[in-house]
Amino acid sequence: MAFDPDYLSDNSSSTSSNDLRRERRRQEDKRRMSYRRAIEDYRESQSLQATFCDFPELLGQTDHHRSQPRY
Repeated sequence: MAFDPDYLSDNSSSTSSNDLRRERRRQEDKRRMSYRRAIEDYRESQSLQATFCDFPELLGQTDHHRSQPRY
């Protein structure tokens, strides 16, 4: 079997393009997951806010205890 340099360059070219595609997909997945985490964090903070709004007497309780003088 004879050495065919065109076959070698075509193969490395396709490997290179596969690597580029894989890297692009990985970057898109990272961006997508970051966006998803931001949405989840926002929903969680909204849920906590709604929970504390149901009990307004608890909102200032920790600040009140800190402002009291300690003897």
